[in-house]
Amino acid sequence: MRFLRNWLIGLSLALIVAGALSSYTGKHQLRWSAPPAPPAWEAHASAHGYVAVSSTKPLARSMPRLIWIPRIKVWAQIEARGLRPNGMAVLPPLNHPFITTWFNRGPAPGQRGTAAIFGHVDSHKVGPAVFYKLGLLRPGDLVYITLNDRRVAIFRVYALAMYRKSAFPTTVVYRYTQRPTLRLITCGGRFDERTHHYLSNVVAFAAYVGARR
Repeated sequence: MRFLRNWLIGLSLALIVAGALSSYTGKHQLRWSAPPAPPAWEAHASAHGYVAVSSTKPLARSMPRLIWIPRIKVWAQIEARGLRPNGMAVLPPLNHPFITTWFNRGPAPGQRGTAAIFGHVDSHKVGPAVFYKLGLLRPGDLVYITLNDRRVAIFRVYALAMYRKSAFPTTVVYRYTQRPTLRLITCGGRFDERTHHYLSNVVAFAAYVGARR
């Protein structure tokens, strides 16, 4: 029963976010170079890299508050967002381009399953936004999520990909996982001057390493 419930949560997340991705960051005015894109290949986890943890067990649910990604110098607040009346995920407006959001109808970072965190790639008023450099991440890079209970859930990136929004593989990105996993998602790829939208999404896949206080 628990597996079925978790599977349904994962399916719900996939369907909801897939609908949100098409209009994720609203309109953009690209007046600088395109954001970095990950390589065409998807690299898998390797044994390199070490980080001290106090526990490798999955965590109890706790609200994520901060995200720290040393490789791309991201240090940002995380806001919990649910659904709009139309069933789409609630995301921050473009006038808050340095805030990330966590989909709170799915697992929290460190829980079993797939947690999803979203960030803007750029903004008309400020230029590059919080996840502008997401495509520069590489397998082995670490992501730290500070939770409301003061624990820090640590994840290691194992793959990166860029998908066209028109063919976004929801079952691949949001499928339920027995171990805690994390997805970091933003816009990327070619910028459509007519619609002022990016045509693709950049996704970083990360696996749970453990936690520390």
